[in-house]
Amino acid sequence: MINLFKTSPLNAKRTLLGCLVLLTLCAANFLAIGQTGLKYIPSTAQVVVTVNLPNLDKKVNLDQMKQYDFFEATIKEMYKSPGLDEDTLLQQYFEKMIADPASLGYDANEPFYIVVEKVGFDSYTTFIQKMSDRARYEKAVQQLKGNDFVPYLTEVGEKKIWQHGNDLFAWNNEVVLNIVHEKGYDPSQFDYGYDENIGYDSIDWSDYEYTDSTYEDVVIEENIEEIETLPSMDENIALDSASFIFSDGDTLNFFENDGNFDWIEQGPDTAAYTWALKLLNKDFLHPITQNQRFNLAKGRTNDVHFWMDYSLFTESITKMQTGGLGGGMAATNSYAQAMAAMGGFMNVFYKDTYVSMGLNFENGRMAIRSQLFSNEDMKRFYSKALDAKFNKKFLRYVKGGDEMFGYFYVNYNVKNTIEETKTLLYKTFAATPQYGQLASDAMKILGIFIDEEAIGNLLKGDLMVSVSGMQTVEVKTKTFDYDADFNFTERDTTIMQNMPIFTALASYGNGADIQKFIDLGIHSNVLVKERNFYKVAVPGMEGQNFFLAKHDGLLIFTNNQYLMQQNLATGFEKKLRLPKNHKKRLCKNGSVVYWNIPNTIKAAAGSQADSNIGLTGWMNNLGKEFYSVEMTTSKKVGDAVESEMFLNMTNKDMNALQQFFNFVNDVYLEMMGGAKI
Repeated sequence: MINLFKTSPLNAKRTLLGCLVLLTLCAANFLAIGQTGLKYIPSTAQVVVTVNLPNLDKKVNLDQMKQYDFFEATIKEMYKSPGLDEDTLLQQYFEKMIADPASLGYDANEPFYIVVEKVGFDSYTTFIQKMSDRARYEKAVQQLKGNDFVPYLTEVGEKKIWQHGNDLFAWNNEVVLNIVHEKGYDPSQFDYGYDENIGYDSIDWSDYEYTDSTYEDVVIEENIEEIETLPSMDENIALDSASFIFSDGDTLNFFENDGNFDWIEQGPDTAAYTWALKLLNKDFLHPITQNQRFNLAKGRTNDVHFWMDYSLFTESITKMQTGGLGGGMAATNSYAQAMAAMGGFMNVFYKDTYVSMGLNFENGRMAIRSQLFSNEDMKRFYSKALDAKFNKKFLRYVKGGDEMFGYFYVNYNVKNTIEETKTLLYKTFAATPQYGQLASDAMKILGIFIDEEAIGNLLKGDLMVSVSGMQTVEVKTKTFDYDADFNFTERDTTIMQNMPIFTALASYGNGADIQKFIDLGIHSNVLVKERNFYKVAVPGMEGQNFFLAKHDGLLIFTNNQYLMQQNLATGFEKKLRLPKNHKKRLCKNGSVVYWNIPNTIKAAAGSQADSNIGLTGWMNNLGKEFYSVEMTTSKKVGDAVESEMFLNMTNKDMNALQQFFNFVNDVYLEMMGGAKI
């Protein structure tokens, strides 16, 4: 081993650099070996879904799946589906795929990929699976396709492509590809013949003649989008021919000869064939592993990972815009202007934007962690808008405890949000030359009247809505008494009704300005003052009690009469408030959602809370297996806006995927009458 400290500084630097290069090459080689399919994904792909088969197999393997009743029943139902019910070869192939994919030549020790890329107006969805044994794979496919295997097989060197109709499989010594090609619509190829200057009344309807058709004149075909008459195929034979283009993209031709219809099979999809060959040859500039956006996303350790580049949408809008202008549509009509505005909006707000979402089945919970990567303008917007502090006074008026359903919290800095939104709108208008300058000037004039400082001091931008349980309240309603002649008499009635207890909280700055809005409500009879709070008349909910209070920098809107009349000054006792873990979560994040599943289900089930039968039994079992849902969005913006969602299970020691399948199986047995929950 070379001792860096005994060499010259220059040699030491070179040796260190060499070590780093060696480590990098080793890491790249490990990536190529461990995730072979990534080498066949172009860096221009816009959607990549990674299904980590080894991870999932450790949590619930195929042998365990076959023990579930619902799984066996699902397979049987699949065999009854059209196209599969009579195809025993396909059924056998599917059974082997579930039980032992290695017997078909697939390698389940590496991830499985689903890739989407839009090229022009067309899109290609590619399924990529690692090959473990090419001879086994080819033998299995040949048995599956039978006599159709050889006629539709093409060999290109060591690569093979089997294509028949919409089915396309391509493979080499490393991977198997399945290509689904969807042909898009190019607006530039269609002349809309649209002229906004032509009015409806200017048409001379005398040129049009109504002709009545009998029932026999009409031919109805399902799923047919277009019928195009073709010329006769032979002058010596009287033929009527047509081409039917179905909604799934298939094209079938038929011709009539002596009253009999013969169908001509569609030709091969050359675009899909070319795409498959491109991927097998790796005929692209870089693989996805060299896409910086893809590499920044944290997805390689997840059970399932979803990555998407928003160019899938932004480029489509741009193509639709340019395509529409290039066709029969004039650049001055409203459609073209709307498309131009949409294109400008997408480029400003979503250019260089991509999202990463990872799903993991952990012990005691399902976890989804996402990252939204944005361009510099939007990154600045999020960092400014989420720069807000949690108002700890909220905690006084949010009741926790064993009956709480949950809460929703969001906090945006209103002043910063308005400022950054105006900046983004100016950029949007600049990207829309058709009327961008006019709109920009209008915004400048409007900006004179928009004082973000004053608005930000009116309402701070935070909002929290909590549901703390149920209450029984008196509700005034109207009933009707009918006599023998069905004449009715209206009567005011008071009934007892169970209702959720909710409280909505928002921070305000300038109390005098807030009072102006409250005075307006009083003058319009929406608010009625009672002591240090107000009764609120909610349209459509007459007879129910709602209250509003302006207290200590907080606006409080609730139907909790006990809170308003007895606890407005100090809020709930500390022991009744949210526990510390909730406080910490609210302080760290810009938005939080918490939902307690058992409490909600118990309230919904009512008197049937302990029932084990039917829908109520299913709901009660749901409350036993799943404890809560938590969703958060961090207010710290680095390279991305990070969010998390957790579905927490009651059993903290068992993997969430196994618990989920156990729950589904119990529900299935209950529905089929095979067992009681």
